[in-house]
Amino acid sequence: MTEHLTGDAAEVWAAINAVYAAFLAGDPVTADAHLHPDVTIWDSEHVPLVVGLGGLAALRAARPAAGEGPRVRAIEAGEPVVDVWDDVALLRHTLVVRFHGGHPDETVRNTSVWRRVGGRWLAVHNHEDVLAR
Repeated sequence: MTEHLTGDAAEVWAAINAVYAAFLAGDPVTADAHLHPDVTIWDSEHVPLVVGLGGLAALRAARPAAGEGPRVRAIEAGEPVVDVWDDVALLRHTLVVRFHGGHPDETVRNTSVWRRVGGRWLAVHNHEDVLAR
């Protein structure tokens, strides 16, 4: 399905998938390595705009502790559409988030803006939209 992605578009797609893999591994340091320090995020479960890696760390700290809510067991990213203009890229894709313990799956639409900084693609904005069941 992603065979159509080449060059910069494939690099951006690989970067977002590395973020998801790091999330599943419980490794925020690796996930954050793909984010610009001033990233902005519209999180699907948090109303105010998250600003910067410090804001993201505060959001993570405010989430329920392990065992206090549904735990994600898999993230399946698909349907990527990537446009690249020089050092800026726009990625649109879907996610199916699967949980442990019988919690229903969530389908998420995701849009992110990426910027090439020092030869690496970093997310500068991410917007998640959970679809109603």
